[in-house]
This record gives sequence, C-alpha cells and structure tokens, in this order.
Amino acid sequence: MDNLLYFYEVNLDYITYLLSVDSKVPRLDYSSTSEHDKFLCGIVLSVGGHDYFAPITSFKTPQRTNMIINNEQGAPISSIRFSFMIPVPPSIVTVKDFNAEPSLAYRRLLELELRYCRRNSRTIHRLAKYVYNTVVENRDAIMVMNCCDFKKLEAACAEYTKNLPSEDTQVDITPDVADSPKNQPE
Repeated sequence: MDNLLYFYEVNLDYITYLLSVDSKVPRLDYSSTSEHDKFLCGIVLSVGGHDYFAPITSFKTPQRTNMIINNEQGAPISSIRFSFMIPVPPSIVTVKDFNAEPSLAYRRLLELELRYCRRNSRTIHRLAKYVYNTVVENRDAIMVMNCCDFKKLEAACAEYTKNLPSEDTQVDITPDVADSPKNQPE
C-alpha cells in the first residue's frame, strides 16, 4: 500500500450499487444541497485484497470512528469517517483535481485538509485498521450498529469487480509524480 494519501472521486454508479447492499454507505452526490460532492481519502486500509477509502465530511464531533481534521490554528474543519469507509476497485476511482474546483477558497480548504491527512497518515491507517477490526473481528455491538458492514461490502466489491471489463480491473491509482505537486500538495 502506498502510504501517501490522496483525495479521490468515485464512480457514483458504484456508490448506488453499494447502497443497495448497505444503507450506511455514504452518499457522495450532494448536487441538490451543496455545490461540492463528497470525496474520499485513500487508501486508508488494504485488507483481503480490498483497498478502503474513507469519506471526508464536515462532521466535526469527535468519535472513536472518526478523526478530526484541524486547521493550522488547531480548530476543527472536517473529519475522516472510518465508520463509513468502503472498499473500492481501483478502476473506478480518480484522483480529485483541486484545480477543477471553481472556488479558490474551496481549493485552499482541500489543500489544507490533504496536508493534515498526509502529516497524520500513520494515525489514519491505524484508526482505519482499528475500526475495521473492531467491527469485523471483535463484533463490538455499538460499532457494528453504527458502521458499514465491511464484509458484506467486500463481497459486493468482489462481485462488482467480476463484472468489470478485464482491462479495467488492474489500474494503478497513484497519481503521476509530475501531477502530484500541481493537484495534490505535499
């Protein structure tokens, strides 16, 4: 697993498919309520051949299933929600292009969030593993009730991947180094 984190956009048809399997899967399309769609941070966990991505959200209440993202002054600005992380086939994710965002203020927010995530990547990977293991292996009742059903989603992901054209199943989702500084600040 590449430990360098990026922000990603995911094919919305896949999200709709996962929602049919588990209603806790986060909706990523906010077109009716916001000018920005949700996006995912990844890869936060690789387990059993599945790469997991976790949504970045404006939710700022600390919980054991999320990590608060702070600005330079230490004020909360968003969070990574590990309770809603999902396995995603590499062929249906694309690196989020910050330059495609019309608002300079929003681009700066994305850059700030990504820098925070990259500085805290070890904690992110550790928390993703903790949430996954607490749900899947320990079967903690409260966590099971409040988190996605990771095993069910892995089976759905595997089924979805079987239906993809074979040339699409093995895709490198790590951005080119030449593109990285432009779209994804260090």
